[in-house]
Amino acid sequence: MSTSRSASLRLRMLMAAVFAFGLLVQALSMALEGLGKPMLLPNPALHGAIEMAGAVISAMVAYLLLRLNIIGEGSSFNHRIAAALLAMGLLDGQHALIPVGNQFVWLHSLATVVGSLLFALVWLPSHAFQPALRHLPSAAVLIAVALGGYSLLLPEQLPLMLESGEFTSAAVALNIVGGMFLLAAAARLYLAYRASDKAEDLLFSFQCLILSTAALAFAYSSIWDWPWWGWHVQRLAGYSLALWLIAQTARKIEARTLQNNLLLQQQIDERKRTESQLRVAAIAFETHEAIMITDANGNIIRVNHAFQVITGFSAEDVLGKNPRILSSGRHGREFYAAMWRHLLEHGSWSGEIWDKRKNGQIYPKWLTITAVKNPKGENTEYVAIFSDITNRKQAEEEIFSLAFYDTLTKLPNRRFLLERLQQSVAASARNRLHGALLFLDMDRFKTLNDTLGHDHGDLLLIEVAKRMQHCVRDMDTVARIGGDEFVILIEELDADSSEASQKAAVIAEKIRAALARPYLLNENEYHSSPSIGVCLYRGDRESVDDLLKHADMAMYQAKESGRNAVRFFDPAMQFEVESRAALEAELRQALPNGQFQLHYQVQLDSALRPLGAEALIRWIHPQRGMIPPARFIPIAEDSSLIQEIGNWVLETACKQLASWSEHERTRDLKLAINVSAQQFKRHDFVQHVAQMIDKYQVVPSRLKLELTESVVLSDVSDVIGKMHALKAQGIRLSLDDFGTGYSSLAYLKQLPLDQIKIDQSFVRNITSDIDDATMVQTIISLARHFNLNVIAEGVETTDQLSFLRQNGCMAYQGYLFGKPLPVGAFEELLDRMRTNETFPRSGEL
Repeated sequence: MSTSRSASLRLRMLMAAVFAFGLLVQALSMALEGLGKPMLLPNPALHGAIEMAGAVISAMVAYLLLRLNIIGEGSSFNHRIAAALLAMGLLDGQHALIPVGNQFVWLHSLATVVGSLLFALVWLPSHAFQPALRHLPSAAVLIAVALGGYSLLLPEQLPLMLESGEFTSAAVALNIVGGMFLLAAAARLYLAYRASDKAEDLLFSFQCLILSTAALAFAYSSIWDWPWWGWHVQRLAGYSLALWLIAQTARKIEARTLQNNLLLQQQIDERKRTESQLRVAAIAFETHEAIMITDANGNIIRVNHAFQVITGFSAEDVLGKNPRILSSGRHGREFYAAMWRHLLEHGSWSGEIWDKRKNGQIYPKWLTITAVKNPKGENTEYVAIFSDITNRKQAEEEIFSLAFYDTLTKLPNRRFLLERLQQSVAASARNRLHGALLFLDMDRFKTLNDTLGHDHGDLLLIEVAKRMQHCVRDMDTVARIGGDEFVILIEELDADSSEASQKAAVIAEKIRAALARPYLLNENEYHSSPSIGVCLYRGDRESVDDLLKHADMAMYQAKESGRNAVRFFDPAMQFEVESRAALEAELRQALPNGQFQLHYQVQLDSALRPLGAEALIRWIHPQRGMIPPARFIPIAEDSSLIQEIGNWVLETACKQLASWSEHERTRDLKLAINVSAQQFKRHDFVQHVAQMIDKYQVVPSRLKLELTESVVLSDVSDVIGKMHALKAQGIRLSLDDFGTGYSSLAYLKQLPLDQIKIDQSFVRNITSDIDDATMVQTIISLARHFNLNVIAEGVETTDQLSFLRQNGCMAYQGYLFGKPLPVGAFEELLDRMRTNETFPRSGEL
């Protein structure tokens, strides 16, 4: 920091005084010693305090120099001086902490030499070493730590510095060398001061002089004598002066910075006032936005044409009056108080507000008020700019309605429901009250659309929405999420789960009863009913999606139970659905991965001779093992996989028949396979069977297709046509599970069947249940009447076999003769039966 002539003179005088004080202290100490005055008692604590004070002060000065260097202030040699002060301070600090001895004097002398060498670096040209000089303070610290550590760890390698309380020539020489370097540094710093006029350069020139004087006086003292204490005080005085002056420099820079900031803030404030005045002056009055200007007291002094168009008030109506004449009454005092508080604190306010036109119509507007200030910062005018946002509000409401409400029923839609449900779940987690989700579907709604038309369906949905809204509270949510599906959100039922379930059940039954009443649709009376699934929730243990899924599952359970019912979600229901879904996913990979096998169960004639077998599919899962058909066939039928599986069974069976035809013992065997309803309904089913027979050169009469009553009765005319086509090819047809349906007898004489199969449910109890025995006798008699073969399945005991033979059954199948076996085991069974000329008993299976 450059100084004025008077300031420079004061600084020189102050430094000269401190320097003179130091010389005086040194001279006085030497005089006292020469007069034989008793020396000061050894006081290591006082010595340590002086040395540590000097070390701390030197570190503080170094820190301030480095901080000043960041803003371009301080000495011309900030990094070099800071490095010298840090090295001297660290070594002197170590010197102060150890007891008196050779190391004690060595560390002091080392601090003088290292510090003076670093001070002497001011003679290096700055432009050549500038990049490296930035790292000099860090290097100085490392050097001081390394030298100090070496001195403390290897004291025996140090030169002799103290002998009988007197300093050796080596100690004196080191201090004289340091003093000479310090004198050289003082000269360079003084020259720099003459060129730069920086007070810090002059300060450290005097600092080097003081330190050099102390170093040179070292030769005239011994430890603990008067001169020794004198140059310690002299050095500490120099350090203190440096700290005080550097601190003064820092304070001056801080004051100057604050002054500059204040000036800058004044300029900013002045610019804001100017911009505010320009903004008022630049307002274009004839614009589509209304403009109103008031004085500082809030009285209207000017309005534009748009103001008159929007409000209906003319300029004469409002000039000199307060803007409260526009108030709609919708906003309370708190609103206006907050508005004015913000306006006075920040100078402007913006927001939506409802006002009143001259004709009394209430309308929304977007208002911005700006305060105009004079150079003193006082509010002189207020400028209000506003626009009518009626159309925008209507558009926002329409957009909101389209986004969150169903256009037909005006009920909330799925998006609204999900947001509301998310909030309700969070509230339930806080208040620990149960809520309920009701998932509702109208029964046979598609039939209504198909018969009376979609306009009648829409009328029904509108009426359903009205009835449901009358059954719930205002706080509850009734939403239409698509088609004829509705969801009702019932909140805050009860903290107790049983009580909450009871209340939810009452509400659900109330809704069910209301929706089951007749509907009048365009003068047509129509009857419908709902299926309702209920899921309770409390807290956020389950996600919103899971809650909807659970309620949906419960609704489908209500439909499966016969419709027009209410069902609550059961976790077992979810487990079954998830297990079924997992099994379906694995089933889709079973066929391409070759996990299916055909097992064969032997069929015998009336003489108990093998006449063929029924091919039964088995799924050999790599992890689950054998999965029974009753587990996966229904899934295959629901997912349409049954067609692919049925085609595989047909082709595998034909391939097996072709293989058996090559051996005398199996060439006459007949093979029965089951055909699903979906497979039989395919228009090309007959052609596909013919292709398989032709592909494997199978004798058609060896293949028997077993059809269930559900297949036969689905479309009688189509079924009969396909059955005749199959018969024409020579394929045998059997009616499976006969007697379990309702209408098969009415069509029996029309069907080109070869065989009737008595279901095992009748065979199981023929020896103990008179009804089952009568049913079996009737089926056998009926088959004879129509010239049909009859086979009984599920024969497991000799008593059952005896009953069937006595009543004229023509063929048998069951565990009594053999369980379903892989083809190899099945052929071995045939060999045993032929060898023994009888059938195996149950104990042999």
